[in-house]
Order: sequence, then structure tokens, then C-alpha cells
Amino acid sequence: MTEVRMPKPGDAITEAEVTELYVADGESAVEGDPLYAIATDKAEMDVEAPASGVVTWKVEVGGTYDVGELVAVIS
Repeated sequence: MTEVRMPKPGDAITEAEVTELYVADGESAVEGDPLYAIATDKAEMDVEAPASGVVTWKVEVGGTYDVGELVAVIS
């Protein structure tokens, strides 16, 4: 099992909004492929899957989450 946590896209950034999920809950992700997208007041970025496996989301599109917060579990 691999925990996916909200990344820190910049030094002064403490939170980011999840703008898109590229893999549905319960579907498989491939390591290195885009997993979800985030946005801050300064940038937008895709976050890659750190491992391959079935994704269980812990967040929702449109929600704002703290850096380091659990976003998903890949098993």
C-alpha cells in the first residue's frame, strides 16, 4: 500500500485545491502517469502516481487540502 499525500508545490504554499482526478475511485493507476491535478493561487500542476495499483481517493474535486494531507491510497 502506498499513501499519496498533497505535495508542496512551492516554499510559501501551505495548501492546494484538487481540480481534477484522472483515475476514478477503484480504478488502476500506473506509476509515473498523471494521477490528479492541483491548483494554487500561483500555479497549476499534475501530480504523478508514485506506484501502480488500485486507487482509493480520500479527497474530492474542488476541495482545498493542506500540504502533506492524505490524498489517496494505492494498493
